[in-house]
Amino acid sequence: MRWIKPNLRNSLHDLLGRDKPSSTAWVRHPGMEDIRRAMLQSLAGITGCEVARMNMRLRYAADIEALWYLRSDLFSMLVPLRGEPAAQRVMDEVTLLFQGQLPRAPRPALAHHIRP
Repeated sequence: MRWIKPNLRNSLHDLLGRDKPSSTAWVRHPGMEDIRRAMLQSLAGITGCEVARMNMRLRYAADIEALWYLRSDLFSMLVPLRGEPAAQRVMDEVTLLFQGQLPRAPRPALAHHIRP
């Protein structure tokens, strides 16, 4: 009857998704990791609690759309830390990486710059 009782280790693995099939998001969006890397790189050399939180959000974004919508939060974080011109340059570079990667709905905003 041991197999019926929940095991703490198995429960933790289930919680962390270790026993689940790995995501195939990278197959559908081969440029996703390049985008994620560029967004994370924009935070390099900056410290702080909010930066760490953004870093985690970027690292664990599940799909390309999640990264797309994190751009505005990243921009808002970079403006006070690096200045608006530098933050806008980062956004322009990151936005270019999304071309051809997004489903139809978010695509029209590609031409627009992020301005809070």
